Amino acid sequence: MNRLNKILVACAAATAGALSASAYAADLPMKAMPAPEQIWTWTGFYIGAHAGAGWGTTETNLVSASGPGIPTTPFNLALAQNSRSGFLGGGQVGYNYQSGWAVFGIQGDIAGMDVKGTTPCLEVIACTSKSDWLATVTGRFGGVVADRTLLYIKGGGAWMHNDQSATVSTALVGGGGGIVGAAGALTSASSTSTGWLLGMGAEYAFARNWTGFLEYDYIEFQSKNVAFSVSAAPGDFLNASVVNKLSIAKVGVNYKF
Repeated sequence: MNRLNKILVACAAATAGALSASAYAADLPMKAMPAPEQIWTWTGFYIGAHAGAGWGTTETNLVSASGPGIPTTPFNLALAQNSRSGFLGGGQVGYNYQSGWAVFGIQGDIAGMDVKGTTPCLEVIACTSKSDWLATVTGRFGGVVADRTLLYIKGGGAWMHNDQSATVSTALVGGGGGIVGAAGALTSASSTSTGWLLGMGAEYAFARNWTGFLEYDYIEFQSKNVAFSVSAAPGDFLNASVVNKLSIAKVGVNYKF
C-alpha cells in the first residue's frame, strides 16, 4: 500500500470515529438549561395588611347652646384639647403601574383603631375623645431604587369616626341647689370627619409576589359641627366645632398578583 492509500485509510478511520462519537453523544440525556430569572415589575394589583400606631389631637370649641325655650346664642368657648394615642390595624388594596423608574398607583385603606385620650375641661369635667375606624383613598407616586426598592409619596382623602363624651365624678349643683348634671356621663356625641392626607414610605420586594413596607402619614380633618345631647336635660344640646389631627406610623405586607 503506497503512502497515499495509507493517508486515505487513516482519514476514513478518523471520520468514522467522529461519527460514532457524535451518535453516542446524541443518545446521552441533555442537561436542561436554567430558566431565565424573571425581571421584577411593580405593575399589577395587590392586597395586603398593616398595623401601627396613631397619635394626634382633638380640639373642641363650644359655639352655641340650644333646646326648648333656650334661644340659640352664638359664642366661642374653648372646651378641650385632647392628646390622643393608640394602635390600629387593617388592610389595603391597590394597583401600581411602572414606566421605567417611575411607579404610579392608587390605594384604598381601612383600619380599626383604638386611639383615644382624656383631658380635664371646664375644671370639673373630664372630656374623652376616641377614634375607632379610619378609611383613606390615596394616589401614590414613587421611584425604583436598588432594583427592588420603591420610595414613594402619597396623598388623598380620609374619613374617621369619633366618639366624644364628657363625664363628671360628682353631681353638679346649680345656683338654686338643683342638680344640673348627674355623676357619670354628662354629654356625648358621635361623628365622622372628612380630611386630607399626605404621606411617604418605602416598599421592598422580598419575594416573587410579596413586598413589605414602612409608612408615615399625616392627616388633618375639617372642622366638624357636632351637637352634644345633655343627659340631665333631654332636648338640650351643646353645639361644638371639633377639629382632629392625626399622625400614623405603620408597617405592612402586600401580595402582588
